[in-house]
Amino acid sequence: LSPALTCAILSGLAAWYWFIPPFGGFTLTSQSVVALLFYFVVVGIDLILLQLALYTVRSQVRTQMALRQALDFQEMVSGEADHRLKNLFATVNGLIALSQKYAATPAELASQLRERIGAMAHSVALIRGAAHGTNPSLSTVVTASLRALGTDEGERITFDGGDTIIDWRAIVPLNLIFHELGTNSLKYGALSSDAGTVGIAWNVLASASSGDILRLVWTERNGSAAVEPTRSGFWTVLINRMSQSLGGGCDFSYLETGLVVTIVMDS
Repeated sequence: LSPALTCAILSGLAAWYWFIPPFGGFTLTSQSVVALLFYFVVVGIDLILLQLALYTVRSQVRTQMALRQALDFQEMVSGEADHRLKNLFATVNGLIALSQKYAATPAELASQLRERIGAMAHSVALIRGAAHGTNPSLSTVVTASLRALGTDEGERITFDGGDTIIDWRAIVPLNLIFHELGTNSLKYGALSSDAGTVGIAWNVLASASSGDILRLVWTERNGSAAVEPTRSGFWTVLINRMSQSLGGGCDFSYLETGLVVTIVMDS
């Protein structure tokens, strides 16, 4: 607006000097006063209209920039959601194939798939939070997995590991791992007896070569003795595969005091 105002003043002076009588000077007469007033009224209206036009243009630019940012953010979220859904469907596909291999009847297959896909459904809220930049803690994932079985942290299930944050890609595998461990414990292990307890501990191990490693230990106590199966069952195969998908592995110890499962994964 300042250049326009400067131009209007200079133009008015030039018009006064050359085109308003008496010519060649800045003498005020009734005729020059009327002409100058008329000029400044017209110029003032033009400047107001110019200011309104500039304000409109700036508003449109700001709106376009905000719209572009919103579209970019929407595209990013959509792409991230597509990526996570593909991972989720790939896990479901593998789960179906694995369940089909170990199920004895169609009814057993349907029941197992309902339970395990239901367990995965508890991961959705955590994945949704991760899509907004909030990766969950390990204790949150474990709690969500066990709560689906009607169990939770308390007198019979204890946590020991602190507030360790995990990547969203570990949510579904860990959910399935703890769902299987909890289900097996409720059917055959420590949680199947009134006195049985489960301790879940984790800690981060520093590794100079491959980055930090997270170590998880599931320990059952005061239940029946753990008996090593003669062949691998669905739950051991699933836990092995999920552990490998996390960049690590697992180890099963069948002790007189109960089952102990140690899982290592990339942190």
